[in-house]
Amino acid sequence: MDKDLHKETVTPREALLARADKLKVLPTLAPIIDKVLSVAADDNASFRDLSDVLKYDQAISSKIISIANSAYFSRGSQTVSLERAMAAIGLDEVRRIVMCLVFLKEMLGQCELSQGDLASLWRHTLSVACAARTLAEKTLAADSEKVFTAAILHDVGKVPFLLHGDAYRTVQEEARRTGRDVCSLEREAFGIDHAELGRLVSTKWRFPEEFSAVILGHHGGHGTAGTLVDIVMKADRFTENPQSDIGPEGIILRRESERIKAETKRIAELLGVA
Repeated sequence: MDKDLHKETVTPREALLARADKLKVLPTLAPIIDKVLSVAADDNASFRDLSDVLKYDQAISSKIISIANSAYFSRGSQTVSLERAMAAIGLDEVRRIVMCLVFLKEMLGQCELSQGDLASLWRHTLSVACAARTLAEKTLAADSEKVFTAAILHDVGKVPFLLHGDAYRTVQEEARRTGRDVCSLEREAFGIDHAELGRLVSTKWRFPEEFSAVILGHHGGHGTAGTLVDIVMKADRFTENPQSDIGPEGIILRRESERIKAETKRIAELLGVA
């Protein structure tokens, strides 16, 4: 009886916070996530910095070598070493691929999302990341690779919501149908939004502070500001609705929309998740 009474008194907000608290990165994975994020946040990171991180992770190293031997990068000779594979692909591309692999295969792979929810979250995340990187390149407002990484992580707070089931899908559908901001609808239904919840997850997983700020502020709330936040916020709004009024950045993104779609598709194909 006491257990049943306790269940009845747990609020949606408390349930979500409990789910977020239970999200755990595998102990063997945590060190590489820390190091990959550290390299991704470092504008001066080198091939050696990244190679020193990846050489101890067989799965990611093997994937990088496989990609180097794909039709996109192969120059006719077989690449068998991580260093040669990274050289064939290029540092910036490797950083993007590794960040996608760590997020999609390792972070999200541990969260037991349904295939449909995982695919939907991944498509949106990668589209926003490609749009944000394009915007950074065109405006020269920030390092485009750092922006890409921040955008890959921006919606991590949706994971506990997606694990909540149909109640959250109803909120998502209402946001699409009405055009209302999904964070407002989340707060009405659950007492917390995915930006706030994502910040808690990012702190638990020890993300760099500038990436946590993007996660918290990418819907324009919680008093968070900054160049990275602004770029990801506008890329997110554009991805949700290409006709959104986001100022001059909207003009840039609409002009580059086909390139963004092509880049999103290309990276998804490289990772085998197209």
